[in-house]
Amino acid sequence: MKLCLGTAQFGLDYGINNFSGKIPKEEVYKILDLAYENKIVMLDTATAYGDSEAVLGEGFTKIGKNFQVITKYPTNTKLRPLQCIDASLELLRENKIYGYLYHSYSTFKDHPDYIEDFIKIREYEKVEKIGFSLYNPSEAEYILENNVPCDIVQIPYNIFDQRFAYLFSDLNKRGIDIYVRSVFLQGLFFIDPDKIDNRFNSVRNYLREIHQLAKNYSITVAALCLSFVYTNKYVSYIVIGIDSLDNLKENISNYTSLEDITIPNNFINKFAVNDENIILPYNWSNKNHA
Repeated sequence: MKLCLGTAQFGLDYGINNFSGKIPKEEVYKILDLAYENKIVMLDTATAYGDSEAVLGEGFTKIGKNFQVITKYPTNTKLRPLQCIDASLELLRENKIYGYLYHSYSTFKDHPDYIEDFIKIREYEKVEKIGFSLYNPSEAEYILENNVPCDIVQIPYNIFDQRFAYLFSDLNKRGIDIYVRSVFLQGLFFIDPDKIDNRFNSVRNYLREIHQLAKNYSITVAALCLSFVYTNKYVSYIVIGIDSLDNLKENISNYTSLEDITIPNNFINKFAVNDENIILPYNWSNKNHA
């Protein structure tokens, strides 16, 4: 299973198309159960996602299932990574997790010596892999050119945001796993193009075409979005956020249909957008971002 379950909404009211708010704990436990039953065992969280780590820790105890967890070193802290990982492990009720990432590349640039903490965290077997959550291709270029210790990069990649694609082969050659997030662009792709906020006027017609393309192939827009990243051979995991148990069921259903989708990627490559006010949610004025 190539899906990795994003857990921001376990601890925050998150996403432009999320109208239900933070997911209640009891529903989170059901989500974890269903995910495990469907072989979704990779989870992505962060200290910055409210109380998501604590909710997950309670959930693991409640349902008694083992997951592989990736969490992230926070941006606004005076504590070093070696201290923060211990706090995360305590909340997650784990002795070791799968991955630990810089949540912000700027933290690495401001404190280059912190990478030694990450290396020690891996050496001390608190995590299996270390890496970075990135927003700009120049950051990945620096990691590659300077041979920065890195096992995982998590990057935005979707029908609109195709900026990192030219680096996939080089990342793969370095043995770096590629986790793609923002596949649904916080739900932007699902909004009725005729009702979308005027901030997104420049992509309104693209959204109409995407909705029509999905209709022509008798698939959901979500399946179309998933198919675009699923067919990329370099993608290790697809990080998806959900806002309910039913939403997870929908995503599982969409994922299981991907083998039957035969849309050539050149039909979709034309939708690439370079406007960072559109493709980077942190530039949107009123919502959180990963």
